[in-house]
Amino acid sequence: MTDPRPKSPKGADRRELILRSAADLMAERGYSAVSMAQIGAAAGIVGSGVYRHFDSKATILGVLLERVIDAMHSGTRDIIGATEDGPDRLDAMIRKQTEIVVENRSLVAVYLRDSGNLPADDLRRLRLQQRELIGEWMRVCAAISPGSSEPELRMVVQGVLALINSICTYDNRLPADRIVAAITEMASSALRTGVPVP
Repeated sequence: MTDPRPKSPKGADRRELILRSAADLMAERGYSAVSMAQIGAAAGIVGSGVYRHFDSKATILGVLLERVIDAMHSGTRDIIGATEDGPDRLDAMIRKQTEIVVENRSLVAVYLRDSGNLPADDLRRLRLQQRELIGEWMRVCAAISPGSSEPELRMVVQGVLALINSICTYDNRLPADRIVAAITEMASSALRTGVPVP
C-alpha cells in the first residue's frame, strides 16, 4: 500500500482531514461499522468527495496502518542510530515507542483491532513489517543479554510492546506526559524482568 502525493496543497489538507476523521471513527466504532459516507461527513465532505482521494475504505485503512508501522520503525531506528548499545538505548526505545503510541492513539487502536480487514497482500506486507520491528528490538536486547534464547527475547519484546500499546485499549484522561512517564517506567521494569540487564 502506498500513499501517493496529492496534486495540490488543498488536496493534501483534505486527504489529511479524511485520514484523521477515518482514524477517529474507526477507533471509536471499528472498521466494519464505519462507512465512506460517515467518514466524509466527519471530514465535512460529501461521501462522493471522499472517493476523489481514496478509492475504497480498505485503501484508507491501508494508508493509516502503513503510517503507524512506519512511525514505529523510524522512531526505533532513530534511537538505534543516536545511542550506543546498552540499557539506556532500550529505555530510549521504550520511551520513543510510548510517545508514538500516545501521540497516535486513534491510529494505533485501529492498527491493533482492524488490521485483519486489509486486503491479503497489504496484510502480508504489514505482518512482515511487524516482524521486522520486533526483530530490531530483539537484536538490541540480545546485545545486552547474549545468554537469552530467541524465544525468550521474542516473548519479552512482544510483551513490552503489548504493554505500551495497551494505552489505546481504554480511555485514560491523564495528561500525555504523565502517561508517557508511567508507561515507560512500567515497560522498562517489565523488560528487565524478562531480559537480564547488567
